[in-house]
Amino acid sequence: MESYLQEVKNFRQKWPNIEFVDLIFTDINATPRGKRIPVNALEKLTKGVALPLSTITLDTKGNVVESAGLGEDLGEPDNICFPVADTLMPTAKESVGQILLSMMDETAEQPSPLFIRNIVEDMLDKLHAKDQYPCVALELEFYLIDKKRGEMGALQTAINPTKKSREKDTEVYDLDGLDDYADFLSDLNKVAQEQGLNTSGALSESAPGQFEINFNHSKDVLKACDEVIIAKRLIRQIAHQHGFDATFMAKPFGDQAGNGMHIHLSLVDALGNNHFSQADGEASDLFYQTMAAMLAQTSDSMALICPNVNSYRRFVPGAYVPTKADWGENHRGVAMRVPISDSKNRRIEHRIAGADVNPYILAAVVLSAVLASENYTKDQCPKALSDDAIDLPLRMSEALDQLERSELAPYISRDFIDLYLACKRSELADFEREITPLEIEWMLHSA
Repeated sequence: MESYLQEVKNFRQKWPNIEFVDLIFTDINATPRGKRIPVNALEKLTKGVALPLSTITLDTKGNVVESAGLGEDLGEPDNICFPVADTLMPTAKESVGQILLSMMDETAEQPSPLFIRNIVEDMLDKLHAKDQYPCVALELEFYLIDKKRGEMGALQTAINPTKKSREKDTEVYDLDGLDDYADFLSDLNKVAQEQGLNTSGALSESAPGQFEINFNHSKDVLKACDEVIIAKRLIRQIAHQHGFDATFMAKPFGDQAGNGMHIHLSLVDALGNNHFSQADGEASDLFYQTMAAMLAQTSDSMALICPNVNSYRRFVPGAYVPTKADWGENHRGVAMRVPISDSKNRRIEHRIAGADVNPYILAAVVLSAVLASENYTKDQCPKALSDDAIDLPLRMSEALDQLERSELAPYISRDFIDLYLACKRSELADFEREITPLEIEWMLHSA
């Protein structure tokens, strides 16, 4: 813990006005949970923080999912959480810092096998032992929206701070739109730099009030996932300071583009040579093997990377959201896109997940295909833009059933998959028990 204590010392020197620090752990939905402590208590974290194991299974409303079996049945046992290195940083609130936690078991000796960040770390260790180093870059979309709700609680697009009118026009890559939100983006960029986030800037996306923040490629996959958690929290904080709300819902507006989170993957050796390319610059056998594994796993993994009922509302025709397990070069309508790149930068862009995905689960899904690639041959990779590509499950219940029957367990533990299924089936049951305003409008007098 010497390195952690030095991190604390450096933090205090750099940010002397910070009085409190938020201890953040993430549940199965990647929602930040935790507690706030005085900054002078940071050294105590070397002994760990006891948190109930059941906190992993909190649903989207923050309730323990008892059917997952980690709550009352076990007596709410504690596990010990420790700080994640290099995540002690300021927030958008001047007097408050934050640090991420990772969960060990109750003895504080072994990583908790149910904590998804630990599962990803174990997968990375297995790949590194084979001289395979995944390099990833993530793209995260979000909307700035009005804090006020419309009729029947509907979301409303943001009031443009420059034009003083509600956003309604779609202008992809609109630079003037970025100027209109310059104060928000300036503050976001300022704190992102203070936090050391590996971002390459924001751009206006394909719907009114929608933006995308891009992260640079990194061989530190865990840190890349950590930064998504940090960035989401930061975006919400800065949005609130500027009078907006921010949402990462996969489909907040029925008539506008959804929010996606794409992940780019390349695979290099210890010297940085791209395993996806041959010496002559052409795609390697491993590239096609990995693509074959990714496509073979897409249906099985759909429930993991589309975690909510709302996730499936993105999958509509004409929205550049894939509905089949297909791939193609320089084509935004496929599940796995190969962007324009040279042999050094050859990569696969996984385009299925929405912005509501747990980034660690998304990474685990991608890495599981890399691990499984050795079980495939180049010839098993389907042709690009194949008409025979299988349809993806586009209802949450169907996706959960497919996950239960899946063969992902050698790569993502069966215990975690069962835990995930219990949590998501509980959420789906809660959702389906609700009587919606639309049902009443349609059926009150017609049923």
